[in-house]
Amino acid sequence: MELKSLEELKSAVRRLPGPTPNFNFVHAVLMLLFLENGVIGRKRLSEMMEIGEGSVRSLIRKLREAGYVEVSREGCYLTKRGQRGVKELRKFLKGPIEVELPSLAGGKASATLVRLLKSEKLNVVELRDEAVRAGGRGAIILLSKDGNLFFPETMEPLGKYRSDDESALIAALQPSDGDLVVVGLGDSSKDSMIAALAVSLTMLGGS
Repeated sequence: MELKSLEELKSAVRRLPGPTPNFNFVHAVLMLLFLENGVIGRKRLSEMMEIGEGSVRSLIRKLREAGYVEVSREGCYLTKRGQRGVKELRKFLKGPIEVELPSLAGGKASATLVRLLKSEKLNVVELRDEAVRAGGRGAIILLSKDGNLFFPETMEPLGKYRSDDESALIAALQPSDGDLVVVGLGDSSKDSMIAALAVSLTMLGGS
């Protein structure tokens, strides 16, 4: 599935000649999702995204040039175009949400819910690799069916082994049948968010 807003964002943050930036397309989407709830200052964005203020400035510049964000004295905020892009994405994506998963992830992790328009065969190994390429430690992918979560490769129920973690994910994301749940793993909150988001965007055609 190709979402118009994702294609536009990829163009906006496409890597330019010169030193490798500390951000990429996934960081751009994460910034837009952070700005979904209102104005945020550059310093606070730097803290939330765990990248330097210089990288945040560069990312804001690219998103501003693309018409997705604007800057005022109070901070950075979404333009109408940015709001439309996030609204479109939210039809298919919930999260990332921080969830306590002591058994599955050894502590806190970030989870997303992905709603695909049609059933597609998942390359789970490739999707997990995408999480690592984005800077995470990996990802766990689950399928919602009949009120439970299953590993799509084997259709084994998560609740058979990790019932508390399954309950936490269902409570946080409230998935419907056919929805996919992605648990991002990382050494920090931001890394786990980036891991979950990278896998989710790949599913939605925005790799």
